[in-house]
Amino acid sequence: MRLISLRYHIITIAAVFLSLGLGIILGGSIGQNWINEKQQTLLVGLEEKYDQALQSNAKLQNQIQELSGRIEQANEEFSAFVSKGFMPDLQEKTIGLWMNQGLKDEFIRPFLESVGMKVILIDESLPSPLPAYPILFVGAQRPNWAHEWAEELTLQVEKANLTPAEQGKLLERIQQVYQEQNHEY
Repeated sequence: MRLISLRYHIITIAAVFLSLGLGIILGGSIGQNWINEKQQTLLVGLEEKYDQALQSNAKLQNQIQELSGRIEQANEEFSAFVSKGFMPDLQEKTIGLWMNQGLKDEFIRPFLESVGMKVILIDESLPSPLPAYPILFVGAQRPNWAHEWAEELTLQVEKANLTPAEQGKLLERIQQVYQEQNHEY
């Protein structure tokens, strides 16, 4: 039997490590290109989907704005239609308007005036002497002096911005108050 020399073992071990290192270097450089190509393909796909989502979002936003505009226009047309129906009965009639603090009269006063009513804003103090026209309380609460006003002349709505259906009901109630006050049935 022949014995293998130490030198042969060292050369064999060095060759194994050299081939391992060479394999890692070659595999790493070739594998890196393959991974980069796959990443690029994935990124391009994600960018395309993101662009499609942005375009879809923009289209939906435009549709929402268009529909909101149509709804607003329809509400205005309906309000005008409702107002014209009550105009002969309520034109030149007077109504007091009291609003809870924090509520704005950007809507309710112009709406009542569009029917032809004379709107008198009432502040926190009780008007003296008590007028004989109806008063509309806007908001959840009434002032402390509200109980002194004739109950048949008081109306209340919870909010200042009414839907067209609520506008019609309010005008109908105001018309009823005036009819009852003047004994018109």
